[in-house]
Amino acid sequence: MIKIVNAEQMRELDRLTIEDVGISSITLMENAGMAVVEAIKETFPNLSGKRISVFAGKGNNGGDGFVIARGLSKLGSNTTVYLVGNKDEIVGDAKTNMESLLAVGGSVKELSDLRKLKKFKLKFMHSSVVVDALLGTGFKGTPSGLYKDVIELINNIGVFTVSVDLPSGMNPDTGVISGSCVKADLTVTLGLPKVALVTSPARNFAGKISIADISIPELLITQSPSIAKWLQHEDISEVLPPRKRDAHKGQFGHLVISGGSPGLGGAIAMAGMGALRMGVGLVTAAVPKCLAASYVTTPAEMMTLSLEEDSNGAMIGSSADKFLEFAADKTAVLLGPGLAAGKPQQEFVYKLLSNLEVPVIIDADGLNCIGANRDLITNRAAPTIITPHPREMARLVETSVDEVQADRINVAKEYASCTGSVVVLKGSGTVIAPPDGDVYVNQTGNDGLATGGSGDVLSGMIAGLLAGGSRPEDAAIASVYIHGHCADIYAKDRDTRSMLPSDILEMLPKVLHSLNES
Repeated sequence: MIKIVNAEQMRELDRLTIEDVGISSITLMENAGMAVVEAIKETFPNLSGKRISVFAGKGNNGGDGFVIARGLSKLGSNTTVYLVGNKDEIVGDAKTNMESLLAVGGSVKELSDLRKLKKFKLKFMHSSVVVDALLGTGFKGTPSGLYKDVIELINNIGVFTVSVDLPSGMNPDTGVISGSCVKADLTVTLGLPKVALVTSPARNFAGKISIADISIPELLITQSPSIAKWLQHEDISEVLPPRKRDAHKGQFGHLVISGGSPGLGGAIAMAGMGALRMGVGLVTAAVPKCLAASYVTTPAEMMTLSLEEDSNGAMIGSSADKFLEFAADKTAVLLGPGLAAGKPQQEFVYKLLSNLEVPVIIDADGLNCIGANRDLITNRAAPTIITPHPREMARLVETSVDEVQADRINVAKEYASCTGSVVVLKGSGTVIAPPDGDVYVNQTGNDGLATGGSGDVLSGMIAGLLAGGSRPEDAAIASVYIHGHCADIYAKDRDTRSMLPSDILEMLPKVLHSLNES
């Protein structure tokens, strides 16, 4: 796993590297700039003769830009640095690198006002690559003046854009974009990824993310604090439970899925198949009588438990007694897919959560029935996993969706801590927060998952692993990563708009096989 840090944590790592290890700041800047050059070379192997525009600010991010320009020029490109400001304003390591660039014949043009920006506009537009080295991790406001004008120009000219460390205009510590922000095709982040690069909506501005080694010692990184950890492919193989050749179904658990209502029966089918694809031994769908018959054949692998219903076909509170008796010796319960969230269902959910002594995953309308009554989760002795999307999370913590999205990591972390549950806050850059304070961020997946039923497949996958004996956090981590990876495999040769939740199920065997091979 790769640590994800905020700006202050990154500055402290830089300081320790300089003061305790003895690697100079000028060396770190050189390493940073040349790492960006290497990343550009990977995308454009032949840079000879290509026109490249580097937009540099007056701080260390601009200093990286001077190093980048020198490295690109050495490879034969026609590179010009456009400095937002005047040369005599540059100090420290940035000044040293600007002077080094000028000494070898490099070109630095001053953009001291809007008139000069317009003067050079035609040259920018005919660039093959634009490098954004305007604002670094020290900037947390809203770009204004000439910086705002330059950022908007970069976005409007439609040239392949590489941002240094993070796109300019982005607050490094949140996913919020408060004003103009460079929309990069590639972001080369220095040392470790910053929080904003893995949380929405800021991650939508970063493009592909490349992490550059700038020679910060691994021991320092290992010992340093972080905000979260970025899940990697190799991490997932370590948390998937092994299976013996002579295993039998009784060793892989019995999951009971409770939910379903007229018009929403497919949710349980999707969840059940997700669990079965992840290797659970048995699945029983506990559904209202009106739906039970349909699950005899669809899907054929699931068993059924028929529960009492009201005149509208909704689960009722009195159904809970039969359910609790049946589920008492099972290994996990998934509560919520297709349940609906009326008064009868709420009574059913309250009774189940107050009496179930087996691990529970709560999804969809199961969460909506709970609302702000977090004691239903906090008072449980057995493990609990919740899988809210942002709107459901907002209801749980009694705030707005915007406030949840503005601080996804901390919202999930705090709710996990106060309730003792594992929180899976879904969305672009899904956050997994166990109650011990660790936080994991997933970067697999794409917009093809933005369709009804995808979340049901995910909750079923998590429930399948949990029922099979995985630790709650391991079940969540593995399932979230694999779910997104299935979507990425699908998108390699198909349009994401055409993806269905059933396509995730079809991709699952291939992805699991690749993880077992690794």
